[in-house]
Amino acid sequence: MSMKNKPTVILLKGNGPVSINNELMELITITTSHGFIGFPLKQLRAQKVVVLNDYDKFLTIEKEITTKPCCFIFSYDELQSKDFDLIKSEKLEILK
Repeated sequence: MSMKNKPTVILLKGNGPVSINNELMELITITTSHGFIGFPLKQLRAQKVVVLNDYDKFLTIEKEITTKPCCFIFSYDELQSKDFDLIKSEKLEILK
């Protein structure tokens, strides 16, 4: 079985509305209640997306970047160009 066809799992947190895999949700509710939520990445739409490569930084990033709306993403697997093709955003930032 090929691993290439499996979607990358991403963790999401932040504030503002996002559409993940054609499901609309308000991130601030999830972030406040649970910290973050995980999804297979099939499609993500958000006004501003910040990708983090450091898990510990991901856990506290909303204290540093308070821009609204903002969607923070972390993945244990490094995101590939195929993953970035699935992210539709006006602003995309990658924090190393």
